[in-house]
Amino acid sequence: MQASVSSLAADTPDPTLSALDALVVDLAMARGLDEVMAVVRRNARGLTGADGISFVLRENGRCYYADEDAVTPLWKGQRFPMEACISGWAMRHGEIVVIEDIYADDRVPHAAYRPTFVRSLVMVPVRQDDPVAAIGAYWARRHRPQPEVIRALRRIANSAAVAMTNIALVNSLSAALEEAERAKDAIILAMASLAETRDNETANHVRRTQHYLRALAEGARERGLFSEELDDAALDLLFKSAPLHDIGKVGIPDSILLKPGKLDEEERAVMQTHAELGRVAIANAERHLGGSSSFLRLAKEIAYTHHERWDGAGYPQGLAGQAIPLAGRLMAIADVYDALVTERVYKAAMTHDEAVAVILSERGRQFDPRLVDVFIEIAPLFGEIHSRFADAR
Repeated sequence: MQASVSSLAADTPDPTLSALDALVVDLAMARGLDEVMAVVRRNARGLTGADGISFVLRENGRCYYADEDAVTPLWKGQRFPMEACISGWAMRHGEIVVIEDIYADDRVPHAAYRPTFVRSLVMVPVRQDDPVAAIGAYWARRHRPQPEVIRALRRIANSAAVAMTNIALVNSLSAALEEAERAKDAIILAMASLAETRDNETANHVRRTQHYLRALAEGARERGLFSEELDDAALDLLFKSAPLHDIGKVGIPDSILLKPGKLDEEERAVMQTHAELGRVAIANAERHLGGSSSFLRLAKEIAYTHHERWDGAGYPQGLAGQAIPLAGRLMAIADVYDALVTERVYKAAMTHDEAVAVILSERGRQFDPRLVDVFIEIAPLFGEIHSRFADAR
């Protein structure tokens, strides 16, 4: 049987962290690729209950089995063509692979596996877009891993991607500006992926809100609003920083974040802490990078203020009116629109027209009235963006 699944760190240990959270922190603190692989080697088997773990690097069109921890040796130090191993398949397709019986799957090179104990496996690419590595988990008996095990492996892989990207950034400080810009974008998307893997929302929510935010900001500028704050550079920063608006959800317990229903008052209060957790997470990133940058400052502002309300009844600070930064006021409309028109396990999706009516009804209460006026005029563009990045069903 086979299946494919598409897809705050502190300076001192926190005793309240789960083992998986502690692994994520260790990866965030890693200063080299060897440290990244060592963290995975020391921890991943215990977290997943696997009989073996391997860390496979994509190296010049080949799969390099760079590190492993297993009950008996696997392929450490060996290299195979990308087309000849399941790790290569996972990296070429950017998909998680779950195989209950390796001998019933033609993608697996059976001859290479017969000398080993492996009967079942999960292979997770490190970075979904243009994967740079893969992490494999293996079982000696025919085994179908539980969804939480697959989620854990995906989170480990995404955290490794963040660590590897940060390491690449540090090692390329003297590189050309264009290279630095690409690394910066990779960090943003990788950090955002941490929140995605723990939330019921999808990566498409991040893409949609990015584009909503830019469309609304451009619409405001075209109408002569906030022109001094919305020059071309600011629009680019808004677009690139927007994916981190919910990074604080990394710190919300699964029992609340993944609850298949409405939250009670106590749970809602915990969920609301994600705005402050997001601010702290990005502030930690600034500290570890040795200073701030315009895109991290803006990302921190968006994460911290996008749940404030124009009438002062929002959170976490209870800011009102223009005391709320413009970036937070823009993201508030983008985020709420997407929540309204997107189906969740606990609610049906509204139509585009119903969502527009809801946002209009909150003009001057939840939302900046001038931005609502812009939104009403460009609302069809929001509908087009939602359709373009619709969730797969």
